[in-house]
Amino acid sequence: MNTSSNGYVLTFAMGLCVVISSALALTASALRDKQAAAEEADRQKNVMLAAGLIGLDDPRQQSELDDFYRQRVTEHVLELATGEIDKVSIEAWKKMRDSERAPYRLIAITRDAAGKDDTFVVPISGPGLWSILFGFLALESDGNRVRGITFYKHGETPGLGGECENPVWTSQWIGKRILDDQGQLRSVTVKKNKVDPAIPVEKAHFVDGLSGSTITSNGITNFVKRDLTAYRPFLAKAWARKG
Repeated sequence: MNTSSNGYVLTFAMGLCVVISSALALTASALRDKQAAAEEADRQKNVMLAAGLIGLDDPRQQSELDDFYRQRVTEHVLELATGEIDKVSIEAWKKMRDSERAPYRLIAITRDAAGKDDTFVVPISGPGLWSILFGFLALESDGNRVRGITFYKHGETPGLGGECENPVWTSQWIGKRILDDQGQLRSVTVKKNKVDPAIPVEKAHFVDGLSGSTITSNGITNFVKRDLTAYRPFLAKAWARKG
């Protein structure tokens, strides 16, 4: 056999590609369940981080965190237009196509140690500079004050827009209010520069801008308010109770 011939080289290359692609396909298939489990664990972790149930360096094993999540968090399918929850089961929601899911969101409600509803954790997402940012925003049971925020998936520039996931920056959101003094939805604004705490409106509704990342900062401001506006029918029930 002439191993230097074009036919042999081509056949060898094609055979090698088939073997490698088959091996990759089998590996991907074998790891699919583990990848899905890892993604779900990361989602639940970020829900708990936003709600302040755990810290970044929580020492518990994954099985312990899974148990803790079941004890302190309940998930609900929210119908955006009406603000009603559980009109669609989670199982039914998971089977929907993306277009069918559009009127619904999967939200979480956490309970305190006494079993009382403590926070509402809602998914948020929108465009930054280079990517779509995905995160969770947790609100106190009054539906007004921010308990916490996380961004767990994005493609923003490390050290610039990527600082949106920095706990030093996200901690600035804690205690901010999304309603103004008249009870109207104002949301939280990512300021271009530093917040001046001597200005009441900035102290209540603003956080420092992401240095060198005006577009990412503006994007976060815009999509957080857009998403909160979508959740208004649901949050209004909490506003009415506290009003």
